[in-house]
Parts: sequence; structure tokens; C-alpha cells
Amino acid sequence: MLDGEVTDVVEAQSLSLNPQHIHIYSASWGPEDDGKTVDGPAKLAKEAFLRGVTEGRGGLGSIFVWASGNGGREKDSCNCDGYTNSIYTLSISSSTQNGNVPWYSEACSSTLATTYSSGNLNEKQIVTTDLRQKCTDTHTGTSASAPLAAGIIALALEANKNLTWRDMQHLVVRTSHPAHLLTNDWNTNGVGRKVSHSYGYGLLDASAIVALAENWTNVGPQKKCVLSMVAEPR
Repeated sequence: MLDGEVTDVVEAQSLSLNPQHIHIYSASWGPEDDGKTVDGPAKLAKEAFLRGVTEGRGGLGSIFVWASGNGGREKDSCNCDGYTNSIYTLSISSSTQNGNVPWYSEACSSTLATTYSSGNLNEKQIVTTDLRQKCTDTHTGTSASAPLAAGIIALALEANKNLTWRDMQHLVVRTSHPAHLLTNDWNTNGVGRKVSHSYGYGLLDASAIVALAENWTNVGPQKKCVLSMVAEPR
């Protein structure tokens, strides 16, 4: 969808393409990472997200994996990105091979987990397929981290095809861990889990998420609180 003009219609069509065949949608795009843009999905794309989690995969819900953004040098915050901070997406950040916060990384509360990606010049980048039937060893940024996360999540779905989109959120949180990731903002939340605005709950662990998925008991549907206005404010 990125080879022409990007509109709400184009985004919605991309996010809802073959939802009974495509189980995981991996996205490494979003608003400008310029430190001043606040933007997110418009009406049709929002509807595509909601329809995906309610109707995709036979009602189990499409899995949307999103790169958290590469605007760290511009002091950008992924909280200002309405795609990666959506309740319907799994927001994935990056760590360098040595466990450092990359220069491009954006820190925010919506980040759920982390995979490896590029760092400084002396640190390795990501190997992947490339154009013209070639490979590259220079894929970089959170744009490389999100597809790695999608692959790990695919392994969990292979282990248990009955996982819902909400189950996957639980599995990611429960099996990600701080490991050797270096940052000063690790804190313990109310349920005793280490969490960071740079890394979320930490590195995704393919072995752990598959093991937990195999005998996982499905969580209930999403709860909604609806308020009715009884009087117009003056």
C-alpha cells in the first residue's frame, strides 16, 4: 500500500484484506516520526481494526503487529501514533544486539514488547529477503522488529490455533522479559511485572510463548463500559 497515495480507503482495504486467510498483519508504517505530528487511523481504518478483531480468523480476531516508530532522534513519542497505541495492535520496539536502546527508538507507554534490530555502526543489522530475489543484511529500525515479532506470534498460533487476539496480548505480556536490556526506566507495575517505556515488557521469547500457548485457556471477551449523558453540560 506504500507505493502510491495513502488514503483512509487504502489503509482500510489493506487492514481488512482476506481476514479469513491472513491471520497476522505486520505493519511498519505510520505518521511522520518528526516529533510534532499527532495522527492515527481515520474512520474507515478504525472500522477495519474493529472488524478485524471481531470477525477475522473465524471470529478469533486478526492479529495486528505494529512497529513502534523510528523518531527517537526527533524526540518523537509513539503515544502520539494512533496506530501503534491502538488497543487492537501489538506495539513492538527494538533493542540493539548488545541490549541498548537504539538511537531511533521512541519511548512510550503503549509499547508492549521488543525484538532485536539495528544499532550503532559496530552492531549487527537484520538479515531478510529483499527485492529482485535477493537477500539483505542491512534491514534496520523498528520496521525490522515488528516482522520478527509477527514470526514469533505465528509460532504461537501454530501451537494453538484457537488463540484469540486478546489471548495473544496476554501471552506476549506474560512471556516477554527484561533479559539484558539496558535502560533506567524499568519499573515494577501493580501486578509485579517489570515494564519499561523503551522496551515494554521486554524481549519476546519464542520458546516461552509457544510453551504457554500450547495449554492456554482462552480469556473472556473484551469488556466495555458505556456511559450515557443524562444532561447536556452548560
